[in-house]
Amino acid sequence: MKKSIEEMAQDLMNLAPKDWEKTIDAIPEKERDSLRRELEGISERSGALSGYLEERHGSGCGDQGHEKAMKKAMRNGKMIWMKVFGFNGYWRS
Repeated sequence: MKKSIEEMAQDLMNLAPKDWEKTIDAIPEKERDSLRRELEGISERSGALSGYLEERHGSGCGDQGHEKAMKKAMRNGKMIWMKVFGFNGYWRS
């Protein structure tokens, strides 16, 4: 049974960097592109969620509330999407 792109992305994240070259070279080009997009999405979502958790339940000032946490989450997601990956637009519902 063939693995889904999500499962393949998780497998790649569990690899040591020394194994990236050999593993990536063995993946067909079409799947590599899908994996790249999946990993970009995971990065954006994890950065956004991390910012949300920091504002809601981070150490120090206590719970800053949902609204402030969402602003932090969207700011984090936008920074990752645009500054790290170089996209020129950001939209998140």
